[in-house]
Amino acid sequence: MAAETAFAVTPSDSVFRGTVDDEWMFAGRVFGGCVAAFASEVARAAAPPLVLASLQGSYPRAAVPGPIEGRVETVRAGRSSRLLRIDLFQRDERVFTADAWMLDSGLVPADQAVSGAQPPESAPLVTWLEDEVPFFKNLEVRAVDYPLTPAGLGDGVPRCEVWVRGRADLIGEGTHGAAVDLLLFDSFLLECVFRSEGIGTVQPITLDLGVRWTRHVPVQAWRRLTTEAAVTEGIALADGTTRAADDTLLATATTLGRLLRRADDEPRK
Repeated sequence: MAAETAFAVTPSDSVFRGTVDDEWMFAGRVFGGCVAAFASEVARAAAPPLVLASLQGSYPRAAVPGPIEGRVETVRAGRSSRLLRIDLFQRDERVFTADAWMLDSGLVPADQAVSGAQPPESAPLVTWLEDEVPFFKNLEVRAVDYPLTPAGLGDGVPRCEVWVRGRADLIGEGTHGAAVDLLLFDSFLLECVFRSEGIGTVQPITLDLGVRWTRHVPVQAWRRLTTEAAVTEGIALADGTTRAADDTLLATATTLGRLLRRADDEPRK
């Protein structure tokens, strides 16, 4: 795995094929960030040497472990840009649909210089996440404004701020930084709901995810991730950013989540 990527896709006839590992399961379904990461790899494979500038996708149904197939339509093609429509299918059912803008690498550059930057020593390591959700083993997380134990969830604050990077030794050194960004945004945008309300009272389901990049950084580079959410009885609207250690903006993201509440919960006033 080290020289490859967990989200590898292979061209086959007019489609791209990959396999979703069962380690990406959460709450009875495949984690949405994993599905979006596959879509990002399909986009990169379909339009070299252009780079991913934005991905705006929706989840019509939950994915499952097993084979996944990417189909690509070119909506617009120019000298330095291309708009792709990407659909991911499992068993002939669409599990993800997205529009992806691909741009010249001079417009959305790769920044290798940030790889050696470290988070401040005051940011403690968060170790409990991978105990609760196994796929978090692929990410290293340090807290800025985030609970250090599950007991800290439910504090009424719909906000998360962490330093985070991909574990290249586990997720694969061939993983592109964009795939890591999709993983961490989908992880922490609706994590704001758990931070605010705690675990066991509500289950957020990601309906869509949109990420836009100003530059790409390697899988192992630290990003300072900040997310905030507006939470109602039935939905959550969340947005977030990633920044480098020098405060350079790397990416922005938004998501819409459906909130499934326990039947015995009293509606909030």
